[in-house]
Amino acid sequence: MSWFGKKQPPPTRAPIHHAPPKLTLSLADAAPVGVADNVLLLTERADPLPPDPAVSAPPPPAVKAAPPKAAPSPLKAVAADSYWTQTRIDAAEFLWGEDNLGPGDGAIAAGALADLPITVASQVLIASAGLGGLSRVLARHYGCWPTSMTPSAALAGIAQQRSDAAELSQKAAVTAYDPATAQFKANSFDIVAAHEILTPVANKARLMQQIVRAAKRGGTVVITEMVMTELGVASLGGTSRRSAAAGEALQAWLKLMNPTPQLWSHAQMMETFFSLNVDAASKNISPAYVERINKIWGELSGKLEAGTIPRPLLPTVATDSERWAAFRTALDEDAIAMTRYTIKI
Repeated sequence: MSWFGKKQPPPTRAPIHHAPPKLTLSLADAAPVGVADNVLLLTERADPLPPDPAVSAPPPPAVKAAPPKAAPSPLKAVAADSYWTQTRIDAAEFLWGEDNLGPGDGAIAAGALADLPITVASQVLIASAGLGGLSRVLARHYGCWPTSMTPSAALAGIAQQRSDAAELSQKAAVTAYDPATAQFKANSFDIVAAHEILTPVANKARLMQQIVRAAKRGGTVVITEMVMTELGVASLGGTSRRSAAAGEALQAWLKLMNPTPQLWSHAQMMETFFSLNVDAASKNISPAYVERINKIWGELSGKLEAGTIPRPLLPTVATDSERWAAFRTALDEDAIAMTRYTIKI
């Protein structure tokens, strides 16, 4: 064996023992790793024995230029969101379909705008864009340029990437915002759509005022929201057997929700619209949600029997299934209702 180009080995010498370097790995500061992440772990190893001082070491290898940084992954945006992790998004789309995060997305959300006179010139504000599916539908079908916003920076990042891939970067752009501090430009939109956006907000009256003022004179505001029914309110006191059953269903669902929804009653919603000097027509659309959940549950049973649910998604799909089942029970017991409010400005 040659030793750095010499035919003879170096003189015998006592071995030098090197203690292996200590390497402390901490995952406390690491971003959550999604199922689609590729993870490379780099570790140190002890240096080999140094060569004989009398023998010159070979020149170090040329240092190659660092490769250009790859484009940011959507997973990095998701990791910044404490709720919408990549696994949760994948599980939601597995249950409800592409671009859908719940039963109210897709056809139900689009149905809220189906009868409105949308044209290529319409100014539309979507205050709950999610993954941007409805925004892209409006841009493609009507040719308009909706102003699309979502409370999650993670969802906004992925929605924008999907709009980029669909060559709708500007036409269906999606940005993040904070509903608690939002200030929409007054008298600016022909149509304002707010889909399930009020539930987590403490100061609902303020956000409702911002949503209403954003519409032009002659425009339309459509708000779809989860509210407590009269029976749901009565269930807080358990004044009857029926209200007690509604209360049990409501509490069972709330225990599965994190963060806990800050529910208003239908009466509180109507009182707030009255204080804003607008008339709101309301419609209970809970049956559409129940029908959607029942349909998905039937399909899910088949997928479970066939073993086609991706293994990494199984825990989240199971958790979400339990939560949506409890939600459906609360709807069935008339403790809560999905209600659509339509306001002509």
